[in-house]
Amino acid sequence: MTQTLHIVLPQFQYLLVILVRIGGIMAAMPIVGNRSVPPTVRVGLALGLSGALLPVVTVPALPEEPLHLVLGLAAEFLVGAVIGIALQSLFAGIGLAGELMSTQMGFGAVQLLDPTTSHQESLVANLYTIFASLIFLSMDAHLMVVQAVATSFDLVAPFGTGLSANLMDDIVRLSQGLFLIALKMAAPVMVTILLVNLGMAVMGRSVSQMNVFLLSQPLTITAGLLTMGFALPYTFSLYESEFIHLEELLHDLMRMMGHG
Repeated sequence: MTQTLHIVLPQFQYLLVILVRIGGIMAAMPIVGNRSVPPTVRVGLALGLSGALLPVVTVPALPEEPLHLVLGLAAEFLVGAVIGIALQSLFAGIGLAGELMSTQMGFGAVQLLDPTTSHQESLVANLYTIFASLIFLSMDAHLMVVQAVATSFDLVAPFGTGLSANLMDDIVRLSQGLFLIALKMAAPVMVTILLVNLGMAVMGRSVSQMNVFLLSQPLTITAGLLTMGFALPYTFSLYESEFIHLEELLHDLMRMMGHG
């Protein structure tokens, strides 16, 4: 019995270290981390990934001091959370693009309850988030995330997390990229609505009897919906390019944490 404990206990401790990092990813990752996914499913996925990685991940001996152990596990959770937040920021940029388009088209007051976040979200933002989720799964980007999880243990050794100024710069650039993604996706609709508003302003000045405010609402909505439809191929290609670029971004973040 004692011999069995000497064999099983270290393996359980190593599994715990791996599980904490994967738990950080699951907590912040889009789709899987949403409230609509039952906690039992997330726990099952985390345990399954941890068990699969246990034979191939080298975990050093755990610190004997309780304080060092707690700090080390917190650092492991932070590594996973950074990976999950990087994924979440991409989806947040897509949602922000939908909010910008909704406001420009006059749908700003129309809000839906998003069951995944329990927050109010515009119609267009909800639609674009669904598109992004479907393309994310169709491109097998979720498998890329699994690969990034496995690679993270090579780039950031357990209990070897470090913070540096370069890592902070990458996180700031990640936040900047959120707004850049939103502007790229919303640009066609925003430019179209701007041109429509300019045209209505010219018509209002030329024909003073015309009720510009009455005509502008259906025109902006129609122009915005048509532009969204024609721009879907561009939007989908932008989704794909951002998901492909995500792998490089995750690699850079983990490399910074591993050499902090």
